[in-house]
Amino acid sequence: MKKFLFTATMLVCFSALSQAQQGRVGINTTTPAATLDVAANTTDATRPDALLVPRMTRAQLYAKDGAYVAAQNGAVVFVNTIDGTATAKTVNVTATGFYYYDAPNTVWKALSGGAAPAAYRLNLNQAASTAYDWSNSNFDFWEFTSGSQLTLPTPSAYASRTISIRANTPGTLQFAGTNGVGTPKGNTAVSAQGAITIYSDGTTWYLISGRN
Repeated sequence: MKKFLFTATMLVCFSALSQAQQGRVGINTTTPAATLDVAANTTDATRPDALLVPRMTRAQLYAKDGAYVAAQNGAVVFVNTIDGTATAKTVNVTATGFYYYDAPNTVWKALSGGAAPAAYRLNLNQAASTAYDWSNSNFDFWEFTSGSQLTLPTPSAYASRTISIRANTPGTLQFAGTNGVGTPKGNTAVSAQGAITIYSDGTTWYLISGRN
């Protein structure tokens, strides 16, 4: 009996060593065709076959903001509830679904087909000022109907975001602040009834389209 167990153990160890030498791991298969090969168990209809990635709410994901750095580039999670207020890293997490971490841009992005496209989000009838509160970033379009001066949010808070600003004001809406930080780079104002679209790369606001 002991001899049998010893032989069986040696065979298991040899098999594991052989697979490790190939640099491949197989689940439900002895011939993995990739680094990790998970084969379906088609003989047991009661056993679900799938690959489960970490599942969490948006609030739980952004609570881990500091844990996701360059080494986590390409990490995948499934967001099952949209709660809390989005941070710069989770600004694209607007619907339940699969998301991957884009480390170079320090932002989570939806996997193609993972989350339904979010509706275009409007923030209307706002009062422009140099102290305007941009902390609620869950919008794509800002309409200002009063005020004559506006300072943009810190570019890092809206990294990889494209937003639109409309000056539905009686007169020109003047931008105030450092060029490219408090104002779109090279742009100083939006004329009455005008609109612009701007993009943040995390350090600078750029004018994408529109007129001033």
